[in-house]
Amino acid sequence: MRRSLAGGAPDSGTDMVEALISLALVALFSLVAWATGANPDGLVWGGIGLSAVGFAYGIPTAIVYHWLLYRALVDADRLPARWWLAPTSHHGLVPREQRRRIYLWGAIGGTGFLVIVLGILLTSVGLWQLLV
Repeated sequence: MRRSLAGGAPDSGTDMVEALISLALVALFSLVAWATGANPDGLVWGGIGLSAVGFAYGIPTAIVYHWLLYRALVDADRLPARWWLAPTSHHGLVPREQRRRIYLWGAIGGTGFLVIVLGILLTSVGLWQLLV
């Protein structure tokens, strides 16, 4: 049985999520600190660039996640009709040995979405500063 990075209790799969949350908070605080001193043009272009980065890796990783989920459910003969409408609700149907790999791709794709949202927020702040 694999141990968590902190030692002690067995890894429950939350180490990666906690690390991503911590990284996201550091990035958010850094962006806020940068945004307060940046000029509006820099915020707009920085936000557009950040959103582009989020799209560039978020969409491909989301495709991989959905493909792996689909294949796992088909291979286990557990694919529900219209599964793509709420794919996370079917995680319980994924065989245990495939879950970690699928969840990892889902988490990476989810961070792409967060990067896109942060980019949109930066762009919005820059546009607001230009208008006010």
